Amino acid sequence: MDFSLRPSSDLLRRIEAETGLLTRIRSSSEAKPEVFENYWQPLIDAVADYVQECPLEQICFSEPGGLLRYALMSGYYALQIGNQQFFTGKHGAEQRRLLVPQYRFAVFYSTLAGIPALMHSRLIVRAGGKTWTPFHSQPALCNWVRAQQTSKFTIEWRLEELKVSPSNAVAWAADVVGIGTWQNLAEEVALLAHDAIHRIESTTGESPVTTCVRQAYRTAREFETRAMTGRYQKTTLPDGVTPATIQSFGEQLVAKPTAPSIAVPKPADAANAPPATPVDSPVNPTANVEQGASAAAIEKAPPEPLPTKPAESVSSYPPIVLDIFKAICAQEDYEHLKKSCNETESGIVVPVTIFAKHGLPSSKVLQILADNKLLVQISDSRRSAILTKAARGLLFPSTP
Repeated sequence: MDFSLRPSSDLLRRIEAETGLLTRIRSSSEAKPEVFENYWQPLIDAVADYVQECPLEQICFSEPGGLLRYALMSGYYALQIGNQQFFTGKHGAEQRRLLVPQYRFAVFYSTLAGIPALMHSRLIVRAGGKTWTPFHSQPALCNWVRAQQTSKFTIEWRLEELKVSPSNAVAWAADVVGIGTWQNLAEEVALLAHDAIHRIESTTGESPVTTCVRQAYRTAREFETRAMTGRYQKTTLPDGVTPATIQSFGEQLVAKPTAPSIAVPKPADAANAPPATPVDSPVNPTANVEQGASAAAIEKAPPEPLPTKPAESVSSYPPIVLDIFKAICAQEDYEHLKKSCNETESGIVVPVTIFAKHGLPSSKVLQILADNKLLVQISDSRRSAILTKAARGLLFPSTP
C-alpha cells in the first residue's frame, strides 16, 4: 500500500469530520482550554505525525488513517472508563481534587503512548529503499520519510505480530511525548502512567490506570466489530462508524454499573422494566445502591418487625466506602465476581481479590470496612472475608 505524507492537521480534521472524536475527547477531558492546548493537543498531534495514514490491521481499522482513528477512539473510551475508576482512595478530599485531573490525563496519555509499539508490531514501513525502525534518529514517520528525501512511503503487513517488550514500548513512547509532560504530574500518577503503556493482557494486581488502558483498547475493537455491517470496505470507514454511534457506545461505558431499574427507561425497555423506587434526585451517584438496600429491606422485612435498631442507610456511609463498592461494580468481570460471592447466615462471603483492583491494598480496604461495621471476619488464609448483610445493597446494587 502506497501513501503520501500529510500534515497532522489535515489528518485530524478528516477524522473529526467523520467521527467527532476530537470534540468528544476535549469534552471528556474536563480540562481548561489552556491546559488542553498545552498538554492534550500536543500529544494528539504527535501521534498523528507518527502514524500518518497507516491502517491498523487488514481486518480491523484497515482504511487509510485507521491506526490514528483507533488511537483516538481508544483514548476517548479510556476517559469514559476512567470515570468509573477509583484512583485516589488513600488521599483526603483536597489531595483528591488535585490528583483526579492528573489521573484523567494519565489514562489518555498511556493509551496514546502505546500506539508506536502497536504500530511497529504489525507494520513494516519502507521509503527510498530503506526500512523504518523505531530507533532511528528521526523516529516519527513524517520526519523519517522526509529524511529519505521523499514524500511517499509504503507499508507491508508483518506475517506474525512482533512481540514488543515493555521497556521498548516505553522507550518508543518517548517519541510522541513532549518534553516536560511529566514534570507537573505527581510521582504516583507518573509511575502508574509509565507502567500502563502498551499493556494489552490482564495481569494480577494491575493498577486502575492499566485497567483503563487495557479495557479502552479492547472496547475500541469491540465497537469496530459491531460497526462492521455488510461487506467491509477497506478504503472507507464501516457503515456503523458515525459520531452518534461512537458517543452512544461511550455513554454505555459510563452507564454500565448503574442499575437499569434506576435509569430512566427508553421507550423500548419501559414495558419490561421493573418498577423503580422513587429517589430524591435522578443524578444522585448513590441512587443505585440506595434502591438495592431498600429493595432488600422490603423483601426481608418480617410481618411484625421487632423494635430493633434501624438499618443504616447506604447513603450514610462515608464517600470512601461508596467509592470502594462503586469500583467493584465497575470491574469488567463484575458478573463473574457476583457468582463468586455466597450469602450465608453469617453474611456475604466474598473473595478478597475483589478488592485488589481499585488503588488501595486489600488490607487497607478490609480495615475501612471493619471501621464502618461492614466486615464480620476474615478467613485464616486471608483469601476470603465475610461482609455483613448490610453490605448487600452496596455489593449488588441492581439485585432486588
